[in-house]
Amino acid sequence: MRRFIIGTCLVLLVSPSASHAAKYAGEFMALGGGARAMGMGGTFIAVANDATTTFWNPAGLVDVSSRENRGGWEAVLMHAEQFGDLIDYNFFSAAFPIKPGESAWGISIIHMGIPDIPVILLKPGMITNSDGDDVYEPYGPQAEGLNLGAGDIRYESANDVAALVSYAQRFRFGSAGANVKIIRNDQITGVSSFGIGLDLGLLKREAWRDLAVGVKLQDATGTYIGWSTGEREFIYPALKLGCAYPFRFEGMGSTVVLAVDGDFRYENRRGAAQFWIGSASVDFHLGAEILIRDIVALRGGLDMGRPTAGMGIMLRDFGPWGMSLGLDYALLHHDEFDMTHRVSLIAAR
Repeated sequence: MRRFIIGTCLVLLVSPSASHAAKYAGEFMALGGGARAMGMGGTFIAVANDATTTFWNPAGLVDVSSRENRGGWEAVLMHAEQFGDLIDYNFFSAAFPIKPGESAWGISIIHMGIPDIPVILLKPGMITNSDGDDVYEPYGPQAEGLNLGAGDIRYESANDVAALVSYAQRFRFGSAGANVKIIRNDQITGVSSFGIGLDLGLLKREAWRDLAVGVKLQDATGTYIGWSTGEREFIYPALKLGCAYPFRFEGMGSTVVLAVDGDFRYENRRGAAQFWIGSASVDFHLGAEILIRDIVALRGGLDMGRPTAGMGIMLRDFGPWGMSLGLDYALLHHDEFDMTHRVSLIAAR
């Protein structure tokens, strides 16, 4: 564990030297996946025991089948309306054991779409009193005007998609996992991009008593995104650390999990982060989950200082196929935007 952390820090110190780096490239993936994690303030690096761990920490894949105690698969499908109905955000993940409790693989698909964006393509004669530079300048002594009608406005959608394939293996020191991810962006007016990246994860259960400690090196080697316009973006590596501790109350058949995550970046985010010194910044996530009789869950947390809440229900061995079916809901409060709602459907067998 010590060697891994030292190695990841060295990667982070070296990688930001790319001169063409973009701070917020691929930022749509930062919205995460699953209503459960959102309800807990985005704390899941060390919790990491359901199918959404394919995104949060791939090392947790080996614990998904043991959570159900049956060595089967689990899948999560989530839909969210970010900032009211401005953005559609969808997430799917599935985890499959290879050797239950020892090795597993999984997949994730992330989609963010912004529909009905008005687009006006410049046509000859559209700018009146034009000075010939094809730039609309409505102010000044020679103010220009626009000559357009409803037929000149068309509506397009912007879509960001990421696909992740994950693998995890248990070792004596804990479990380790990796993601290979492919990123595709389709923007308005036919502009598109493509990129590929790698995430690495470690997870140690019972590091001290029941304390779980998780590490994720996101975009471990840096991720390049090439655009059809010829532009290139670089996603910086980010180090994500988390710990979680469960308190079990056997007499009441309940478990309380407290978790905290920290996202460490080195890309000069400053005012966009909670705390920063020079080019280094950190954002914190705090969360809690109360699981009652292994059926009902109540959740709450702080996602970078913004309050979150959620709840869930799981029906075990439901229906003629002996499947477990569940539903999770989460709510995120924003000061400037409308509420964000997430709903997840869970199926396991």
